[in-house]
Amino acid sequence: QPPSKALLSYVNVGYDYVEVNPLSKAELKPWSGSYKKVPIAKIENGQVNGSTDINQALLKNDFVIHQLEKKWMNTTTNNESMSMEQFVSSEESVHWSQFAKDKLAPILYPNICRSLSESYQAFEYVRDVENFTGVQKIMIRGIGSFAMYIAASKIKSKRNITDERKALEDAIVRWQEEGLDNGNRIYSSGLSHPNLGDVSMFGVINSVAGLTAHDEVIRDRDDAVGEWYRRMQKDVLG
Repeated sequence: QPPSKALLSYVNVGYDYVEVNPLSKAELKPWSGSYKKVPIAKIENGQVNGSTDINQALLKNDFVIHQLEKKWMNTTTNNESMSMEQFVSSEESVHWSQFAKDKLAPILYPNICRSLSESYQAFEYVRDVENFTGVQKIMIRGIGSFAMYIAASKIKSKRNITDERKALEDAIVRWQEEGLDNGNRIYSSGLSHPNLGDVSMFGVINSVAGLTAHDEVIRDRDDAVGEWYRRMQKDVLG
């Protein structure tokens, strides 16, 4: 559930997706032009590249806006009201959406590839990808996991990370202290509904569900982050 998928799930909008071979990226070649990164989305017959731009395009879509406003309509009280502006453009929403993209996501990468075995585990998903052949699955898990392990080491060096688990825990604690005000807020919005910052943070964290890093740092937390995470699982995944 990266940020764009998390947003689509939160607003209950169906979508089709194609897994891209990380070695050949053959699935991108027929239609993506010179852009060779993921995610890419087709929205109303137009191509949109990257999670940030995809979210911006979705949040201008009339049906997505309708779905969001319908969510808020039945629970608005005299003391609070969520609006599109608050959801997208409030200080908290902008800050934590950016934090999820620029700070948390890069920290997760070396955490899921901390060792060759964990890197191999991160590619377990390819077993269930129908458009990959058996040979492709073997190559992706073998070559891909090694390449990710090497790339993760470079990210650690670039970001001066010596202990990836501590860096991840520090980022989660910062989210708890600043985003959730140590549990005084159930969402960073301060309201009874999450904002885009909450959705983005959840999308990044949940993208590694089932992996060792998630199990060790996220899954069994009994603090404000744990409560927020389980609340977001219901909100986003149902």
